[in-house]
Amino acid sequence: MIDFICGLLGSIIRVIFNIFGQNYFVALLIFTFLTKLILFPLMLKQLKSTAALQKIAPEDRRLREKYKDNPEKLSQELGKLYTENKIKPLGGCIIPLIQIPIVFAMFWVVKQPLTYITQTDPAIIESYTQEYLGKEEVTESEMNEYEINIAKKYDLLDMNIGFGLNLGDTPKDAFSNDGNNRVSKLTLIIPLLTLVFAIISNKISQRKMQMTEDQAEMQKSMNLVMPLLSTYIAFAWPIALGVYWLFGSVLGIIQQLVIDKIMEKESGVIEVKGKKKKDKVLFLGKGDNNND
Repeated sequence: MIDFICGLLGSIIRVIFNIFGQNYFVALLIFTFLTKLILFPLMLKQLKSTAALQKIAPEDRRLREKYKDNPEKLSQELGKLYTENKIKPLGGCIIPLIQIPIVFAMFWVVKQPLTYITQTDPAIIESYTQEYLGKEEVTESEMNEYEINIAKKYDLLDMNIGFGLNLGDTPKDAFSNDGNNRVSKLTLIIPLLTLVFAIISNKISQRKMQMTEDQAEMQKSMNLVMPLLSTYIAFAWPIALGVYWLFGSVLGIIQQLVIDKIMEKESGVIEVKGKKKKDKVLFLGKGDNNND
């Protein structure tokens, strides 16, 4: 399955690559932009679904408490609540189900551009791998592992991005003791910016979310782990992957701001049942409850 997705994404990038001057850097940026653009309607739908679930959360909790000893009646009442509010509980799962395979596939597409983008003959890749490693026989795993390094060393693909940087550079090699493998310290900018924009992205995407204490605690852990993970990947892998991740984060921030504007225009004040006084809640607005 993952090979199929890698092949599909590689073919799409190949078309972009051939149209825009056969520059891998430009093709990667355009592909990332198009991916965000195509997924934008689904992202908007997901956030609307999430906002709708937050809107009915008080009534949802009231029903669960009222019918906690009657699962069948609870299921009926919750189904009625969702239907009346035109909510699909699984609506928020669509984007992750699409994005996760793409992210995993892009790891390999970015690291193996000769296989998936230029579609170079495996025999040629094997020959270059043998020369690169100084071995007469190489495994398929070695061919995959060093493919982007080979593309860089033998100039098989235009991966230059200016300022002496190459998409085949790995930031961790900036500290290499081997002068032949050492890369510019400028490569360290990529993982640093990846960290900064990952944090900014988290802040912006969660600033209007209403969470329970347990959810907030869990989110706090994720807010620490995910930026660090993305930074490590951008540091330990060729910067082609870091650039893809970084540019995706920047576009994600812009996308979230645009969606916020759209949601604010569509926001309305609704009444939530379950209290002596009815609260007015701004639908994905500021996230504050204003009592009458």
